[in-house]
Amino acid sequence: MKNSGLFLLLMVTASLNAGVYLSQSEEYTQEDASRYCREHGWRPMQIQEIFELPNSTPFSPGFSYWSTTNIMTGEAIIGTGSEGDGGVLEHIGLAYYPKERNVTPSPENKKIAAICTDAPPPKQIRNYTFDKLGTKDGQNSILWHSLDATDKKAKYTYESAVQMCENLSFGGRNWRLPTLDEMYSTVDYSFSRPTIDMKYFGPVMQRYYWTSDTLNDGEVYVVGFKLGSVATVSKKEKAYVRCVSE
Repeated sequence: MKNSGLFLLLMVTASLNAGVYLSQSEEYTQEDASRYCREHGWRPMQIQEIFELPNSTPFSPGFSYWSTTNIMTGEAIIGTGSEGDGGVLEHIGLAYYPKERNVTPSPENKKIAAICTDAPPPKQIRNYTFDKLGTKDGQNSILWHSLDATDKKAKYTYESAVQMCENLSFGGRNWRLPTLDEMYSTVDYSFSRPTIDMKYFGPVMQRYYWTSDTLNDGEVYVVGFKLGSVATVSKKEKAYVRCVSE
């Protein structure tokens, strides 16, 4: 095995000191990246863990990094920016592109960088309860409006999506677009097509939903529920909307 140089980020929490280790080369398939981590006594990271790393993480400019997360539906469609333009694959891995904070479904044999940690696996905590107006998200202290509060099949440009939420008259509350972190936190890879728990969120549309976070003046972050991806699209594109209230 080739011993590539490593960056080390020391992350301090109340309970442990955990290292995050990044390869300095993009030479690993998803399987190779996992093996690389294990052979060094570390473990590969789940995509949600990588997504939540702070901006101070010393990612190499332009690199993408393999997670250990897979989608195996038998008919998964690989995306090239619009969740479904790149052909059909049986198994898909999820990669992270930190420069634009994208979560990208990718062929497992694609060669990119490895990221590892010596921290124990995280316990995923989801705190959802029903409300007459929708679903309470205890983790983020927000309320997601029920699907029947609006036309779930309607698509909006970014500006019209912002206005739709702000003008939403539902339950006497103020509504807004969710942030990227809020929207992505609802993605659950134990489900597929859509990658969300429909018990609490209903039969959501599988393509992109707007968030309130922008990459630049012309592009906005969206979350896709067919494969659980994060991407950016032009504000002039049309996507689906799910509003939240504090």
